Amino acid sequence: MTTRLSRNRGLGLLYYGWPIIALLGILWFPFDWLSTVWPPFGDLFRQVFRNDHDHFVGHTIFFLIVGGLILLYVPVLLSKLHWYLAGLIVAALIQETIQAIFGGRALAFTDINAFKGDALGGISAFVLWRVIVWLRQHWRDRVGIAT
Repeated sequence: MTTRLSRNRGLGLLYYGWPIIALLGILWFPFDWLSTVWPPFGDLFRQVFRNDHDHFVGHTIFFLIVGGLILLYVPVLLSKLHWYLAGLIVAALIQETIQAIFGGRALAFTDINAFKGDALGGISAFVLWRVIVWLRQHWRDRVGIAT
């Protein structure tokens, strides 16, 4: 009975959690490594990430999109800023760790430029969602629509 309950609970988590798993898989995929082993992708990758500024912008946009989608799928995080920020920090650290491992580099969290982009994108997603929720509520209150 306990094994069946555990299995059902695990399947339920997988069923409802697969979008988060997919987003984290995309976030943590070693694109830098892929650019070295697949030249056509590498050409495109180097056009997008030409210098430190482009790298910063890329991290910002990537974390804005992923953070926004996670908040869309797990809206309870909008009222739990501390959990969202903790998840953001862990996601950024894991992302840099994976990049270092696949790049054959020593693990050193010295890419402040990337971390600043991650933080800006993730926090911007949070603020944007809070503004959207506030505007929706404000509009409903003004028009008189019951929630």
